[in-house]
Amino acid sequence: MARADLLIVNARPWSDGRLLPNADAVAVRAGRIVACGRSADLESLAGPDTRRLDVGGATVTPGITDAHVHLVAWARSLDEVSLVDIDSRRGVVSAVQRGAARSRGAVVVGRGWAEDGWEAPPDHEALDAIAEGRPILLHSKDYHALWVNRTAMVAAGVDRNTPDPPGGKIERRMSGELTGVFREHAVRLFDALVPRPSVQGDLERVQDAASRLLSMGVTAVHDFEGEAEAAVLKAMVEGQGPKVRVLMHFHHQALDRTLPGELASRPGDDAFAWGALKLFADGTLGSRTAHVLDPYDGMEDSGMALIPLDELRALVGHAVRDGLSVAVHAIGDRAVRSALDAFEACGSHLQRLRLRPRIEHAQLVADEDRPRFARLGVVASMQPAHCTSDRPLVERFWSARAARSYPWRTLLDAGASLAFGSDAPVEWPSPARGLHAAVTREAADRPGDSFVPAQRITLDEALTAYTRIPAQLAGAWPDRGCISPSAIADLVIWDADLHQIPPSDLHQVSPAFTVVGGVVRFERIASAAGMASSVREATPGRSTSWSVAIARRCTARRSRSSATRRTPPRRCRTPSSRPSAG
Repeated sequence: MARADLLIVNARPWSDGRLLPNADAVAVRAGRIVACGRSADLESLAGPDTRRLDVGGATVTPGITDAHVHLVAWARSLDEVSLVDIDSRRGVVSAVQRGAARSRGAVVVGRGWAEDGWEAPPDHEALDAIAEGRPILLHSKDYHALWVNRTAMVAAGVDRNTPDPPGGKIERRMSGELTGVFREHAVRLFDALVPRPSVQGDLERVQDAASRLLSMGVTAVHDFEGEAEAAVLKAMVEGQGPKVRVLMHFHHQALDRTLPGELASRPGDDAFAWGALKLFADGTLGSRTAHVLDPYDGMEDSGMALIPLDELRALVGHAVRDGLSVAVHAIGDRAVRSALDAFEACGSHLQRLRLRPRIEHAQLVADEDRPRFARLGVVASMQPAHCTSDRPLVERFWSARAARSYPWRTLLDAGASLAFGSDAPVEWPSPARGLHAAVTREAADRPGDSFVPAQRITLDEALTAYTRIPAQLAGAWPDRGCISPSAIADLVIWDADLHQIPPSDLHQVSPAFTVVGGVVRFERIASAAGMASSVREATPGRSTSWSVAIARRCTARRSRSSATRRTPPRRCRTPSSRPSAG
């Protein structure tokens, strides 16, 4: 009898929207799950070289797939000046000044500012006195706006006579002078100022980022970047360092250099696969460039269509007829409608695609458009953390429409499939934070204050959106995203029983182990007091009992749950995991 390489016992396996009945153990051999059942029945699969993990009643799920991430950009951003969660212009300027003093680079790059509630709007004058004459380039939190100093504008050759580029906006004063803020495609005017990182440098950054993802339970990503970034990610999956699986989507500029038929015919493998054509229908809420049906509150502006509807239909139709799926960035309800219109115009060609079409973000959806997702087979690729972090913007600019924002519950009830991700570096790529946001719609620091609670979903539905659905969307990964015999053994062993802790605690859970292809690639070091904070990559072939450490965590959380339990979000049917429309 062939013995298991890994045997997980005293567990609560979860897959396909439910805790698996009559199962508390999972056996793995040669990178795949060979059995799932009772520990007593699976013990016979253990041999002298089997690594045995007693996980003390903790939940075991399929590996998390982040369905929308910019992995290379996130890896690079970890070296930039962080402006995240700074709530004033004065605070941002101080942070940039400190960062510039530490940096010896020719250009000072920062990211993460959000101007909502500032004492004054961003302008170049606020930055002109710092950084000793070096260009300063500050990306907004959503990466759809850039705030620069005068030195940067001079270096880029941008002045009051520079016209708005197609799909972009240069902010100007009434006098015509530039404010120093550039939105959407106007951001590209400064691309030449930033030296292109070396492939080796990017590879090292991405390997570090992959290690961080593994520590969060992420075993695969759907990446949305360019050709240079694709080369870095291919080097990552082919190398010897930390890695995650990659589904690589590509921008439409790549079609000028790549035959669509070639991409459609080479899906890839379970390490690196090609995905969909990425198109931008609009901008973002934070930059007020998301395209909406009615003007923003207190404004006459309705956002921007980055691609005119006729052109969007032509691009989508051309790709679909050539066998390429399409992922359309659409945040506002007008942009979502335009994307659905473009997909519907493809007719029967849409159902012949290898990969399902998708709309990225869908943060505001008109009531009449919700059923169209299921009817057309379009997946809603959404990011739960956007809901809680963007709440102040929604309440300020979409107040009367808030009930239709981030509509997870009503989309599921209309038969749509949801795939969840982070949009890192826009948000931190923690699935635990995403689960918390999806189930509670609360900010971690505002427990009990749920934003549009009618749109909450259950833990089982949220886990499905992080596992089964995005694995199916990859096409080349039919054996991922589930716990069943013959499935690829990408697994997360959490440090708690996820179904026994209060929803308000979900953001605090973390993996005890992350398994990729049957090999433990991350484990948290245990101590007599519980889980220590240090982490390391693990090697197979050792026998380990974690029952004491994890059981203590589970017991502590169950005790808090009994003392503080709130009425959970109403439970609704678990959506079908089938990839077909409807």
